[in-house]
Amino acid sequence: MAKKDDAQFPHNGTYIMKAVDAERRTYSEIAERMNVHPTSFQQYRGRYSLQMSIWWRLSRALNRNLIAEIGDLLGIPYETRSEKACRLELENTRAELAKTKAALEKAKVQIEVYKSVVQK
Repeated sequence: MAKKDDAQFPHNGTYIMKAVDAERRTYSEIAERMNVHPTSFQQYRGRYSLQMSIWWRLSRALNRNLIAEIGDLLGIPYETRSEKACRLELENTRAELAKTKAALEKAKVQIEVYKSVVQK
């Protein structure tokens, strides 16, 4: 019995042809980069599902992460390693900024105290 979500599964052949068209490359050029015959590449158009190795080679040929793009269609949140690293760096930078602001406020208070002492 098919699940309800299966209907949203993208037609892989159509998806990769749109990706190639978006990159404004010829099918022959991409087939050559993937090291497959152009006729074989054209046969991908009709396939509902494709092997991971095809996605991998096509992503490399287009210099575009098609695997991640398909993953985005799932609608399930996922944070990549680089996104995690960026988030951690941002959190660390914000923490450092908060410390610097606190130190600045403390210095301002000290300056005011010194000014009041000098004026007496």
